[in-house]
Amino acid sequence: MRRKNLLAVIAVAMTVMMAATACGAKDNTKEQESTKEAAATVAAESKTEETKVSEAASDSEDTDEAESEETTAYVQRTAADSGNITSGVFTSKSGKYQITPPSGWSVDEDGDESVAAFTSPNGNDILEVTYIEGEDADGAREVYPETMEEYKKMVSRGDDMEFVRYEVKNGDNGSQTFRYAVRYKNPEDGVRYYSISGSYDAAAKKYISAAGSVESEDQAVIDQIEASLDTLKLK
Repeated sequence: MRRKNLLAVIAVAMTVMMAATACGAKDNTKEQESTKEAAATVAAESKTEETKVSEAASDSEDTDEAESEETTAYVQRTAADSGNITSGVFTSKSGKYQITPPSGWSVDEDGDESVAAFTSPNGNDILEVTYIEGEDADGAREVYPETMEEYKKMVSRGDDMEFVRYEVKNGDNGSQTFRYAVRYKNPEDGVRYYSISGSYDAAAKKYISAAGSVESEDQAVIDQIEASLDTLKLK
């Protein structure tokens, strides 16, 4: 009788232990699942934060680039060793000549009073003034024939060179005033339009010229160049 009771007690104890073990296993499984869920949540949150940081950095870079572009925006230069632009008019350093370059163009830092250059905001178009006095004046100039037909025989600047104008006046003492312009339909060097105007005073031994080289296709730039050549004058 006692043996049967003892076996029954043992059986009950084993059942209780098995149930406890099963519960423990279930609890461990739940804890593991809970831990996995927590880790997944942290990873997701971390990834979200990384995305936010990356987007913020990207926005910052875009802003920096925009600010950099604004900083490097074109600013007209009005002073150089050759002279200064005041109220739109360029006066050479010694005040010996003046010219009104196209609005907004910059005077080149390189050069001096003998060669003053101006560039357009896009850097493709140039206006250049040459001023020489004294014994070197005669050698600096180009002697132009009286007619365009004669000049065409002397120069070779491409088969598609088209003269827009050719005006030359000679003085009795060897002085000369000149102005001509040519256009190129298919320029090899990029220059679509070239115009020059100037004079040589044999008595005073002074030579001055202003020449414009235009790469832009905009007719307005050509008109600006021609208008500038009209303003060239010795003081």
